[in-house]
Amino acid sequence: MHGWHHSAYRLKTLAMPVPYVLLVTENVSNSSIEELKSHNIEVRRTSLFTVPHAKKAAKYHYTKLRLWSLIEYDVVLYIDLDALPMRDLLPFFSCGSFCATFRHSDKFNAGMLVLKPNLTVYEDLISQAPLLPTYDGGDQGFLNSYFHELKFTPTFDHNRPDQQLYNSAQRRLSSEFNYDIGVYYLNGGRLLVEPAIIHYTMGPTKPWLWWTYPLFDLNEHWSKTR
Repeated sequence: MHGWHHSAYRLKTLAMPVPYVLLVTENVSNSSIEELKSHNIEVRRTSLFTVPHAKKAAKYHYTKLRLWSLIEYDVVLYIDLDALPMRDLLPFFSCGSFCATFRHSDKFNAGMLVLKPNLTVYEDLISQAPLLPTYDGGDQGFLNSYFHELKFTPTFDHNRPDQQLYNSAQRRLSSEFNYDIGVYYLNGGRLLVEPAIIHYTMGPTKPWLWWTYPLFDLNEHWSKTR
């Protein structure tokens, strides 16, 4: 499980008063679980969710839908393990019932989400999973089909107190919340915003691979988080 220790360390240094929970599936070994717990990480096992129509390689890609079943939490801020928090994320917890970032297309990225767990929504997601299309064969495509109206919603502004009044609604998040390193390199190595989260999205060039460092300077942020 690459990435967990970097995210865990960074979140602890940010000292946010919220629990850090790592969801693992049943194929994660007990020894790995014990290592995670030794770092004071709360570990939650969750079952794999199979998609009837998916090809073999992608049949477990909808397991992320289990997030909506975590009703013991008022709000869940989900972060993929190939993403690195850079600053306080607490303002984003109040964005709404479902929030995500659109970047260079009309599709949002599912690597960072804010959501309010809800069993009614969860059961509907499960029932719709075999029915709705997914453009990428995974949860991101499905969630874009399910939350297809998100693109038409206002962008959450955490600097406006009145935004708290609408935190039951869906909201788009600005690109700072889920900063795609691909956009950085397409813009000649210039940061367009100050990232709250850097997302290392570029396929096989993940920052835990040593050979990527001479090529991708943003990987240095990952390397410094130990």
